Amino acid sequence: MKNDLKEVKEYYNEMYFNEEIANQIKEGVHQQIHRKRRSSIGKKFVYVCSAFVAAFALFIGIAFLSPAVAKVAAKVPFLNMIFESKPISEVIAETLTEKGYPFDGVGTQYTPKKVFSVGLRGSKEYIDRVRPDVKKLVKDLLLARDFDAYEVKVYSSEGRVTELTPEEMKADKKFEKVVGIVNGVLKKYGYTEGMPIGFQVVNQTVDFSLPNTESKIDEIKQQIQSQLDAKNLGSFTLKVNVYNAEKKERERRWSPIISTIAEGTFGAKKYKVTEVGYTNKSAEYMTIMLKTSVSSSDSDYQEVVDDIKDTILEFLTSKKTREIIKDDAYKVIITSKDKKETVITSK
Repeated sequence: MKNDLKEVKEYYNEMYFNEEIANQIKEGVHQQIHRKRRSSIGKKFVYVCSAFVAAFALFIGIAFLSPAVAKVAAKVPFLNMIFESKPISEVIAETLTEKGYPFDGVGTQYTPKKVFSVGLRGSKEYIDRVRPDVKKLVKDLLLARDFDAYEVKVYSSEGRVTELTPEEMKADKKFEKVVGIVNGVLKKYGYTEGMPIGFQVVNQTVDFSLPNTESKIDEIKQQIQSQLDAKNLGSFTLKVNVYNAEKKERERRWSPIISTIAEGTFGAKKYKVTEVGYTNKSAEYMTIMLKTSVSSSDSDYQEVVDDIKDTILEFLTSKKTREIIKDDAYKVIITSKDKKETVITSK
């Protein structure tokens, strides 16, 4: 696979790469969250691609236009292709923006059926007119990745997003100040990466997480409260969720792996996957769980299960994935509709 990816990269660099793109990638490719929000609570996240990942993401699209690249792409395992590219919802959001369609968000639902939805702003006449084109655009992008399990729905988002009330705007501003103080204190203790911070206006509660290796939790809480008092923001209940540092690190590394498995197996009809989940409770291994719509008595049961097993094992044992999950042990549980389990273990 290493040689295949090298060939892809060389082809891309020769045919499509230029200095302008290199500079953009070097500075970081910033993507907005897939749902456009009018509230500043929950700021848009930033997705920064490495040079190779960004190049590979563009290659994915090129592969369906160029027979030469498509031939190379055929050698790369299905889940590895997804892993090295942007999430499909992000690609669709970008494309809608480039085409000038005014949308509020894109997203998926998995029950009772798999639907990829796009919310458009505009009059009923406008949405009725552009709906066929938007549906075709989204469907083509999904099929370009072999995601044939989704129906596409285009709906009017007018009236679904409401403006903030004065009280909500006030709470929003207060939240930003509180978050700034909490992050500032945490930064002094070496926590430079952004972490989720919860804020409940009603009971004046702020919650955040720290590792079980942190010995100065009480000191951190005192400093945060002192600064909140100094800014006249009021007295808060500071709740610290203490987590197992080793398990958190394992979960962080596995997160993109599990997301890739979910996106790929949900998207392709042949896998018949209805749910994907995981648990990080075990100290020995990471557990990934997939539920399917096929029963053990169905004629295609073994074919479907074997297909899922082969696809996941091909991905988990690839060099790129092993570099990320390291020597972590794992268990994959594939469950049929009638509760029959097929278990894959790494050791």
